[in-house]
Amino acid sequence: MAPLEMVAGWSYDKFIIYNSIMQRINLRAVDLNLLVVFDAVMAERSVTNAAERLRLTQPAVSHALSRLRGLFKDPLFVRTPAGLEPTPTAAWLGGRIGAVLNEINVILTRNEEFLPVQSTRRFTIGMSDYAAFVFLPELTRGLQTNAPTVQLVVRDTNRAQGIGMLDESEVELIVGNFPKPPNRIESELLFKEGFVCARRNGHPAFGRRLDLSAYLAQSHLNVSLRGDQTGYVDEVLARKGQRRRVVLTAGHFLMAPWIVASTDLVATEPARVLRPLAKQLGLLVQPPPLDLPKFEVAQMWPRRFTSDAGHTWLRSQIRTAADRRSQPQ
Repeated sequence: MAPLEMVAGWSYDKFIIYNSIMQRINLRAVDLNLLVVFDAVMAERSVTNAAERLRLTQPAVSHALSRLRGLFKDPLFVRTPAGLEPTPTAAWLGGRIGAVLNEINVILTRNEEFLPVQSTRRFTIGMSDYAAFVFLPELTRGLQTNAPTVQLVVRDTNRAQGIGMLDESEVELIVGNFPKPPNRIESELLFKEGFVCARRNGHPAFGRRLDLSAYLAQSHLNVSLRGDQTGYVDEVLARKGQRRRVVLTAGHFLMAPWIVASTDLVATEPARVLRPLAKQLGLLVQPPPLDLPKFEVAQMWPRRFTSDAGHTWLRSQIRTAADRRSQPQ
């Protein structure tokens, strides 16, 4: 069992789970192929799909899953109408086993050149809905062209959770707006994002001109991933002694354009979310009538991945996707 000082920063509950699992497992008796099966079932939520992915028979995967249940002394997965649902133990193990398998792959291929067109490596990254909207179309298009057998798993994250997900090995890279990282985390600025103001074309309260007085008189939509009724715009207004009336707070950036298109609410949100959908949804988009400083969008990763050839390639693909979206549409 690892001593307590080796897992400093873990919660007490996580340490108890780790301690309990390690007391039950004889590592010399573990077949690493079982971890590969666990990883596939965790990703697919289906024995049949996991078998196809691993090019094994379904009975072989079922047998391996039975051995895994015995190994961890836990059901690991339970059947639901939506597929196999991981137990709390399996959910806790999921990101860590994926990280272990990636580390093993790095060790075995350390002296090999990373060949995207041949690689079957799976990368797990974290993005908010904003970052996914901005990056994923271009990134996926590039992967299909340059690395057709590379797998990409995207997990939801946000400003408050991103660095913690890196520390917990739930993801190996995050993209979005995050606090300044600690020294153990590398960071690369991709671009600075600005804000625009959007309302539906034909809004009855005012014409095409939007001054601060007319802006403050409207009902506003606010996006907050944590459900806060005030946000960045409200902080800037408060410093000016002004206040807007927020009547709806939504938890996802991508809800904003559709809500604005079908209501008389006004939204002030990132340009790369609102501008691409303006024509399709009939939105009038223009600079807000107040000075809103831009925010940084970056990619971040643990230092241990900095020299990894595959990881370096993935970061270059994200950088390319950012360059192609360097100007809001």
